[in-house]
Amino acid sequence: MDTILKINGKGLSGRPSAAGRRIVKQIIAVIIVLFACGAAPLQAQGVLRIAAVVNDRVVSVLDVIERMKFVMFSTGMPNTADNQRRLSQQILRTLVDEEMQLQEAKKQNITVSDRDIDNAIRTLEERNQMQPGDLEKLLQSRQISIATLRKKLEAEIAWGRTVSRKLRSEARVSDDAIDEELARIESQLSQPRLRVSEILLGIDDPNQEDEVRRTALRLKDQLNAGSNFAALARSFSQSTTASVGGDLGWIQAGLLSDELDAAIASMNPGDVSDPIRTVAGYHLLYLRDRQTVAGSDVGDTVIDLRQIVFPLAKGATAAETEAQQAAADQIRTAITGCDDLPALIESVGTSESGSLGNIRLGDLPQNIQAAVGTLNVGEASQPVVSDAGPVILFVVCGREAPMTNLPDRKEVQDQLTNKRFELLSRQYLRDLRRNAYVDLRE
Repeated sequence: MDTILKINGKGLSGRPSAAGRRIVKQIIAVIIVLFACGAAPLQAQGVLRIAAVVNDRVVSVLDVIERMKFVMFSTGMPNTADNQRRLSQQILRTLVDEEMQLQEAKKQNITVSDRDIDNAIRTLEERNQMQPGDLEKLLQSRQISIATLRKKLEAEIAWGRTVSRKLRSEARVSDDAIDEELARIESQLSQPRLRVSEILLGIDDPNQEDEVRRTALRLKDQLNAGSNFAALARSFSQSTTASVGGDLGWIQAGLLSDELDAAIASMNPGDVSDPIRTVAGYHLLYLRDRQTVAGSDVGDTVIDLRQIVFPLAKGATAAETEAQQAAADQIRTAITGCDDLPALIESVGTSESGSLGNIRLGDLPQNIQAAVGTLNVGEASQPVVSDAGPVILFVVCGREAPMTNLPDRKEVQDQLTNKRFELLSRQYLRDLRRNAYVDLRE
């Protein structure tokens, strides 16, 4: 008897294709396992229904159920029928994406060993302060198969290696781009740094707009109800940051898109944004912390300050003051550096002349700040008439700029590379979706 395989509601009769034979073999294999475990025929029939076909591979309803249980557990989301109904389509699309990623990795001859997955599980345990083996025991206690987690981690590792091999050279940034970004960061030192996490739900097809927006709103509701942001990001986000819980690290305004920057500007630490639409899809942002760059105030500059004092008697006339100012200006023109000062101070012969030590610029009177604030080391100020009477020349003999916490070139390079890498990775997955045969069943 000819095998009949229904795809998209149409029977394909006759000798089954290689893809069809593989799908049938998968179904038969799972049936055998379920019956061996004592599953009733009707129960087996329900969970073995095909949820999606991805090229020549099947995602079953059982796969969706098992992932649903894991997501509810890992995010702290109540495992209710309503939550299952609301999130089932997004979970199915996540499983479809992972299947495409695994198929692409295989095409690129990229493999993930059991040891790789074991190491990833151990990392999860360490992150949650668990002993080796505790995570599997915890999942078993919740009737969740460890195979579900292993399959998820396999897809993450495989996709990371695939995009790294294929796109890393394209994601490189030039020295000029790094210089420009450093200059931009330095020009915005008064702006706060932000610790931000993200969830991205991508949109490749305009027909997905309403569904994806509804999913984003449901995730926001779950976050408002106390679900863990990082866990939801690991389960649902389509950004490359998903594996680290959506963490973007410390960033400054301008690194994200205009829409995201505008949303963050009105947020306080601990806030989660409403869904934000960008060209990539819908974003949820979590502002974890905000801090002003330490020491970015120019008043924190410390200078080694010397002075040459030209005395004036109390009640000196305007002519006497002008004469001392002229004398001070003549000395000023003779100063070529701080090594000249001892002899010049001796020639003036005032005991008040000499070193004032290291002084914070912001602690000086405003008129002196104005006179010395922009001087280079070894340069003398214009004569300053002090409130106490004398005319004074100030010379800066050292300057220590405030600590700015500017990122180094490597940090900026990594940020720009990751931003470029994220864009290319999304394009790569979008191309896979467009070229794949995907049949989502109702």
